[in-house]
Amino acid sequence: MSTQEKKLIDYILLYSVIISHHLYIILFIASLPVMIIKAPWYISIPLLSWFVNAAIGQGWICPVTAVENRYRKKVGYPQIDTFVKHYYIKPYMRYKIKSKIRSAKKDTI
Repeated sequence: MSTQEKKLIDYILLYSVIISHHLYIILFIASLPVMIIKAPWYISIPLLSWFVNAAIGQGWICPVTAVENRYRKKVGYPQIDTFVKHYYIKPYMRYKIKSKIRSAKKDTI
């Protein structure tokens, strides 16, 4: 197997990890109301606190984020701190900044 084929496989694995990570987060968020209503408090509260800490906290790393960082390193992409911050919060903040700049330009014209 050539190095180009190995690189292609690493890219495919990286993107499949990213897509599955998005699906895990979406399914977990969708299951939160059901979990809060149906599961006992001693199950739902630790799961919810683990998710929040792994998503936006700096102390823990989600296991899937660690796998993604390993493949990011293989293909030469920079590693990420937290998945939610990298894929959801930062793009939202960039969008808000761009929309403020656009509205400021409209106001001056």
